[in-house]
Amino acid sequence: MILRRILLAALLTAALPRVARAQETLPSEIVLGFNPAENAQTLQRSADELARDLSDRIHIPVRATVTLDYTTLVESMRSGHVHFGWLTPSPLVLAERLFGVRVLLTQVRRGQPTYYSALVVREDSRFHSIEDLQGGSIAWIDPTSTSGYVIPRYLLLQRGFNPSTFFARQVFAGQHDAAVIAVQRGQVDAAAVWADPPSEHTGAWTRYLANRPGPRLRPLMYSPPVPSDAIATTETFAREHPLLVRSVSSSLVAIGQSEEGRAILRRLNSTDGFVPSDIRQYDLVRQAFRATRDEQSRARSGRFEDPRSMRIFGLLLLGAALLGAGALSRRPRAQRWSAFGLFALALVWAAMAARIPMADFVKGWRDIGQFLRGMFPPDWRVVAEVMEATVLTVRLALVGTVAGIPLALLLGLLSAENVTPSGLIRRASRFACNLNRSIDLLIIGLILVSAYGPGAFPGVGALAIHTVGSLGKQFYETLETMDPGPVEAMRSLGATRLQVLRWGIWPQFTPHFVSQALFRFELNVRGAVVLGLVGAQGIGFLLQTYMRGAEYGKVTVVIAAVVILVMALDAVSSRLRRNTA
Repeated sequence: MILRRILLAALLTAALPRVARAQETLPSEIVLGFNPAENAQTLQRSADELARDLSDRIHIPVRATVTLDYTTLVESMRSGHVHFGWLTPSPLVLAERLFGVRVLLTQVRRGQPTYYSALVVREDSRFHSIEDLQGGSIAWIDPTSTSGYVIPRYLLLQRGFNPSTFFARQVFAGQHDAAVIAVQRGQVDAAAVWADPPSEHTGAWTRYLANRPGPRLRPLMYSPPVPSDAIATTETFAREHPLLVRSVSSSLVAIGQSEEGRAILRRLNSTDGFVPSDIRQYDLVRQAFRATRDEQSRARSGRFEDPRSMRIFGLLLLGAALLGAGALSRRPRAQRWSAFGLFALALVWAAMAARIPMADFVKGWRDIGQFLRGMFPPDWRVVAEVMEATVLTVRLALVGTVAGIPLALLLGLLSAENVTPSGLIRRASRFACNLNRSIDLLIIGLILVSAYGPGAFPGVGALAIHTVGSLGKQFYETLETMDPGPVEAMRSLGATRLQVLRWGIWPQFTPHFVSQALFRFELNVRGAVVLGLVGAQGIGFLLQTYMRGAEYGKVTVVIAAVVILVMALDAVSSRLRRNTA
């Protein structure tokens, strides 16, 4: 009887894709989204294996994509660029709030669809209860981490401890391995990380510190069982493709039931398989997510600044106003001393905000020394991979620069007083340049990655947009400082506006145009490296991958490639600028 049921389920699983193909309009490919918990490259390889297996089962092309973080994954699902997301509980709740999400499956590890959160401290520390941590420091993972932020923070609130006032210092480590290393080094007193069942006494602190010398850690507090990661899709996609969604869900369950499939899942995320689930399984996480968000809102609205710091800030404002109005003194020497005093106050005010103890500063330099020692010897095995990423970075910068130059030139001409007589047009064009420049390149990149998903296009788009504002301002400032003699001579002879631009302005402007465009290209190469850190591909993405995996020998090769690239570009652009001068 059981054998008949298994055979029937297998036949239905195989038949569902063909039924779906007959009754639904299917997408050309299915995209599975993942977030890199540690090493993005390793995860991508395992995710590609899973995608190939799933594609063979549902007879539709399946592509796996690894996003920068869970926020990017959630936004990619909302925009339709990712159809199925592998989400931890907190981002799942966030997705539910943003656009409606349908949970299909829950991950199974060690035979259980749950895991735990724990607060850990050093074994040799004086902390033996939560109360002992009052006035201490803690490392969270990030605001969307379930086990590393949402659940432990919620449990502290439930016990009557407000983390915003209970801890003297709170930091975000970004990754679980970084959090436990910070505790081991004494940089923080405690960390919130994932854990196995309490009876096993294992978790992030045993996994990531297994091969590291130094003090061991111990758990101080465990959470109740937390539902594991979910496979989810949007409600819209589930309504439009019900048979396809059912086919994907049943196929993933079947993958976890085969030996080959389980091997893929274990390499992917230490997963044993999946069980059917729904959003109600995540009620605890939803409550915790709401409570921590409310607590953060109250903390922000109830806290202004250190009163002493704000008094100094008020004195700065008053002194600057008096100095600007000339009320302090008409004598230059007194004004200079007043300005120096204001600067000293500003420095004190800034230092109070930084709050960097000298002992931590010195200890930090020792940790930097350990990091630098880990970078040698370089891992030259990745040279080919690094070179490929370097070439991609240059291509991103080149296309982004060339794409932004035409609009930058147009805005520059429209903003220049000696080219455009209309004050209204000049002001509008300058406003466009300033608005563009006020948004940082990294922010533009994050927006485009969220909208279009990770890849080369968001990088090119961010560089092009940023080029428009930056070059536009440089162009109009250069145009306004040119020699007016040739222009006035041509106008006195009755030349048209276009003739003045072509023969009076452009010959003077060309060397500056080439020089500024080349310099912008150099800056965009550096910008492309930074954009790689937010998922826009290139050498920055590779650098982030190696850093997350603590592969510091490979980081050395990346840094060397960036240095060589920048020096080569500087030499080439200098030669080109001399030739056009």
